[in-house]
Amino acid sequence: MSFEFTCPFCLNSTRVAEEYLGQNGPCASCGKPVTMPTRDVQGRLIQAVQTGKSIGRKGAGDSQPVSPREDRALLRAIVGISGITLLLLLVIGIFVGLPILRKQMRITARNSDLARMKSIVTALNAYCDKYGSYPPTNTVDAAGKPLLSWRVLILPFLGYGDLYDKFRLDQSWDSPLNLSLVKDMPREFCSSNSPDAWGNKQPNYVLLVGKKSLFPPSGPLGRKQVTDNPTLLVVETLNGIPVWTEPGDIDLSVSGAAFGNLPMQSIGGLHSDVALGVDTQGQSVIIPKSTSTTELEALITPSAGEAIASKEWTLHP
Repeated sequence: MSFEFTCPFCLNSTRVAEEYLGQNGPCASCGKPVTMPTRDVQGRLIQAVQTGKSIGRKGAGDSQPVSPREDRALLRAIVGISGITLLLLLVIGIFVGLPILRKQMRITARNSDLARMKSIVTALNAYCDKYGSYPPTNTVDAAGKPLLSWRVLILPFLGYGDLYDKFRLDQSWDSPLNLSLVKDMPREFCSSNSPDAWGNKQPNYVLLVGKKSLFPPSGPLGRKQVTDNPTLLVVETLNGIPVWTEPGDIDLSVSGAAFGNLPMQSIGGLHSDVALGVDTQGQSVIIPKSTSTTELEALITPSAGEAIASKEWTLHP
């Protein structure tokens, strides 16, 4: 005599001999541990509760079942270890990531200044190509009194022709009409790394003026007179003159070629470890502040032919 048994796990049906009633064993199809049904006094099949676990006597070497309390303790231990691991990873990430983030922020800050200075150098070179020399550092009246900065003169080459047309070139920067135009300063003339330059309409990018520069007392030179490469054309400094239209640059005959934080007197000040400039060819010049005065002067002179031995400075197109 036999009976039909359906596995509750794989649902396959099998004819099972009566002698296996109430016994445990693996399903012939899926291998899961199953318990055969039994018969009541009337001979009806009574299905056993299926757990999928083998039922039998445990040997001396068998492991003991884990209690719910032990399960919870194990779970808490796993969660605790995971939390400590995450915390360690977070701390490591901060220590590793912060220097990288700071470095990237420094690079971004430098690139912002260099991009604006390059725009100015492009305009200066366009002016030079049209008139044969770079613009004078400032316009003057008949008596030789300084009137307006070179920044006003390059406005048409910087894309601000309409603003240029509003200025009275025969009046000083602080005349009522010219003073009313100060508020329209182009962004290119100030640094985003200076907290108050834009609000005060003060420039951060200047020329280097003096006997051995591109702008000697006899008048500005032209690109064809530049034989040294690189030759600095524009450098960054802390904003110091009242407004961008007022004449004002670094006069080497007064302050010399030096790094520092003196507005409109020393090169640099916007970045802690380097000073930035752009040469006559439109290349970025990143100069470590450890560069000697001799080598800094060599970067400024347009035709002296000095050899720069250490080359601590770097060029970037």
